[in-house]
This record gives sequence, C-alpha cells and structure tokens, in this order.
Amino acid sequence: MKNLVTLIIITLCFFSRSQTFSSPESVEFDQVNQRWLVGQNGSGKINIFEPSTGTLIPFAANIPSGPHGIEILGNTVYCCDGSIIKGFDLSTGIQSVNIAIAGSTFLNGLTTDGANYLFATDFSGKKIYRVHPASGNYNVMQSTVKTPNGIYYDGANDRCVYVTWGANAEIQAISLIDSTISTLKATSLGSMDGITRDIDGNWYFTTWSNNSLNRIDPTFTNSPVVVMSGLSSPADIDINLAGDSIGIPNSGTANNVVFYTIQNSSGLVNLEGKDPFKVYPVPSVGENITILLEEPVHQGRISLINGEGKVISESEVNGHIFILETTHLDKGSYFLSLVSSDKNVIYTNKIIIQ
Repeated sequence: MKNLVTLIIITLCFFSRSQTFSSPESVEFDQVNQRWLVGQNGSGKINIFEPSTGTLIPFAANIPSGPHGIEILGNTVYCCDGSIIKGFDLSTGIQSVNIAIAGSTFLNGLTTDGANYLFATDFSGKKIYRVHPASGNYNVMQSTVKTPNGIYYDGANDRCVYVTWGANAEIQAISLIDSTISTLKATSLGSMDGITRDIDGNWYFTTWSNNSLNRIDPTFTNSPVVVMSGLSSPADIDINLAGDSIGIPNSGTANNVVFYTIQNSSGLVNLEGKDPFKVYPVPSVGENITILLEEPVHQGRISLINGEGKVISESEVNGHIFILETTHLDKGSYFLSLVSSDKNVIYTNKIIIQ
C-alpha cells in the first residue's frame, strides 16, 4: 500500500507539471522570481515556463477569452481577457483583480508605467485605455485609425509606443501628456504583433507578414531589419532582466516559445557621434554613481530604466555632472537614458548595480 501511495503521488506530480503549449499568445519575464510566464490563448491559462527543461507549470486559469497581453505590476500579473483586465497574485496565482472595461471589445496589448497605471490596446475597438488597477478606474486615452496591437511604456519620452495590425503596418506612439498619436515609422510590413526594447535602446517587434522578429534603431531613423526568421505567427514578446534574451511565443502551427539572444554592446553607446558621458564606478557596489557629461546639457532629463523597460526614476540635468543615488536600488542591470530639453535621446548607457 505504501508503494502504491508513493506511485500515486509521483504520478500526480508528473501530470501537474506536464503541461503542453496551447496557442501561446504572450510572454512576460518575472524579474522577482527570475522566471518566464506564458499566456496560453488556447487553454485560457498562464503557465510558468522553464526554458532549460521545456517544462510548463500551472500558474493561473479561468481566462476564457485570453489571456492576450500579460504584464506584471507590483505583486500582480495582469492580463487581457476579452473586455476584462484580470489580475493574479504573483506568488499564488490566485485571481485578485477583475476590471470590466465598458465599451471595449478585444483588449490585446498591455503595458505598465511600473508605478500606478496599465495601458491597454483594444484591437477590435481601435482604442487605447489607461487603467488604474488599484481603484478600478479607467479612461479612453484615444481612438485610433490603425488597429493597435502590442504596446510598450516609454516613460523617458512621455509616451507609449505601439505597433499596428494590417497591411503597411506602422509603429506609432501615444503621448502621455495630451494623448495625441504620432507615427514613428511607416513600413511595408504587415500585421505587427508584439514590441519590446533592449538596454541599448533598440526596438524589436514581431510581424506575421514575414513571420519574423525585426529590429529598428532607437530613433526609428533606419528601416527595420529581420534578426530572426522562420517564426510561426509570432505574438506578444518580452525581454529578460539581463537584457540579453527576448521570448517569442509562436501562436501558429509551431505552437511553442523560442528565444532570440541579443548581442548587447559593452561599455558606452554613442547615438550622435559625440563622446558619451562617463560613468563611474562601474559596476557600483553600494555607492552612488557619478555621471560626467562631456558637453553641458540644459534642462535635460536622465532616466533610469530597469531590465523590463520600466522607468525607475527621472531627474533634470543641467551642466556637466550628475550624481545618481543607488543605495535604494536592487542589484542588477539598468539602462540610463539622457534626453535633451526637446525630448531627443542624446546618450544611452548600461550600468550594473552589485
């Protein structure tokens, strides 16, 4: 009897972990627990995914019209479920939030400012919503002409950047100041889905027209280039904390999640051909960081961004020298961005806190 009980326990454990991909639609890197979460549109579940073993572990369920975009804010994993924003405790997977967005039809892309708000695209309704999950309040920021899909919070530039669906898809931005929409890049590509950014400021987005992951420069000046092809209806992507790996859910026949490895630059990145700012000490071990600018800046802003692209802090910069306090920061890699008074990115730099 003892052996039988042991066999039953082992069998139950096996089946509890032996999950399969079912039209994976979105991925999110959980930096707190150093793990990947996968939204499974075919099963209405969010799973924990262990790439090293290929194991899918149950996390959250009962998401019948999704999950589509998934996003972590605080200790909650939020997802789009039809016209509802649902939230699940990051530790237990138990649902803790249910916000019905009246007037919405197909909530799809989801991002956060890392502090208070979620921003959601309505694919069918062609709208962008701002949601305050703590209160349950929300508002329509803007109606769109193009069909909005994946969305990314770009706090350093007071905007959310999003990609669009259909032929001749565009990368667009919605201002967080006045909700105006601008086109950052028009393309001949079709049906863009997910978007993210690396620590060097390059943008990455998936397209269904050529089943590829594409990259474009930080200022959207050049044409996008394919960095990974042969995908299968690639959907909503995310980048890990180290900034060296992008998770890509193949929602088509491939029915899996694959990863693109980024070759990040080492040291400083110069976006305008000038001598970039100097940062020391690097890495920082419990002390503040000094940033020495080679050319003075007037009413610029330096933003500190974590590996998920969330803005941790922003400060005004005037002159040559700026002191960044790091004693309150968690260990890991961060991204510094210096923006001029007219909101043009001047310099970018990666820093490490140990």
